[in-house]
Amino acid sequence: MDADYQKREARAVDAIKKAIPSSLKRDMLDISKGMFCEIYENKDVFPDYYMACAIDGVGTKLILAEAMGKYDTVGIDLVAMSANDLVTFGKMSPFLFIDYIAAEYKLQEEGITGDIIKGISKGLEECDSSKIFRNSIRMNFGKGETASVDELMSGIRPGYGFDIAGGMIGFVPKKNFGFKVRPGQKIISLESSGLHSNGYTDARLKLLKGDFETRDIFRKRYDGKYALDDDFDGRTIGEALLEPTKIYVKDMASISMDFDVIGINNTGYGLKNLNRLKGKHEFIIDDPIKPMPIFDLIQKESKFTDEEMYGKFNMGMGFFIIAEKDDADDILQRVKNSRIIGKVEKADKTKTVLKKDSNIIFEGY
Repeated sequence: MDADYQKREARAVDAIKKAIPSSLKRDMLDISKGMFCEIYENKDVFPDYYMACAIDGVGTKLILAEAMGKYDTVGIDLVAMSANDLVTFGKMSPFLFIDYIAAEYKLQEEGITGDIIKGISKGLEECDSSKIFRNSIRMNFGKGETASVDELMSGIRPGYGFDIAGGMIGFVPKKNFGFKVRPGQKIISLESSGLHSNGYTDARLKLLKGDFETRDIFRKRYDGKYALDDDFDGRTIGEALLEPTKIYVKDMASISMDFDVIGINNTGYGLKNLNRLKGKHEFIIDDPIKPMPIFDLIQKESKFTDEEMYGKFNMGMGFFIIAEKDDADDILQRVKNSRIIGKVEKADKTKTVLKKDSNIIFEGY
């Protein structure tokens, strides 16, 4: 097995793209290709809006939920992963969410699926921007599906294995679409709530002893020294790791009401996410937000370099906004726990530069 999951994912995505006929993407806007969500147009059905869609899961953070017997927050993570991708395109109104739960028999017998849905419902309540935009596009919880998969998967405890996935659809007015990135603009970061839902395989294996893992083939991969109930920064390590992903829908709605901006969801691949924006730009990060203590602990135990940490984790910066220079200070007044962390400069190719003791350059995605 290739230990670098990012390389494996890149190969998988490349194979997927090759398998999709271009005719099935005929209504997608080119500007959304390779971005956080895809944008589609249908002039007959929604002539004044573009429709956006995103889909995601929560990844191996679910192992911690199972280990701690706490299932009512990972649904928030599930919603956040799609919602934060969706609102990267400015004045976006989330409209519909659909979910899929694959579960072993214990989750079904004990009604744990209800706890998962409670988390999803709580997350969706944070995604309704209709009052901010003063429109009728409200958040809806659409059709879901639950599958019995005892022969297909296993968990850390017999009968408790599960996976969840969710997709979200939203609408953005055509008149408020098409922000252009150019030199001189400022990069604003909104603070994260923690690890969000990325990098958990590295975090778990480097921090934890894995004493909760009953499968020998996986338990031997853990080389950390901590238990989930060990005290850390005023709570337990498990609680710090299970902290739900912050949802930025209402923050982005408040900002995009009066300012032209584009967002970047700082998910897997860290600062490389900025490189997904079209054009030849250099994104200079010269005043990053100080990472929370959980990131310091991960780096101490893993011995990861700064380049590895900022390429795997959000490092306290959960969402980026590119804004005009003259708007940046006003935007900071709209959103708590935000700061200007850098700027956009002209370059011969797209790259992100983190200025620390020496420059760390991130290219590609």
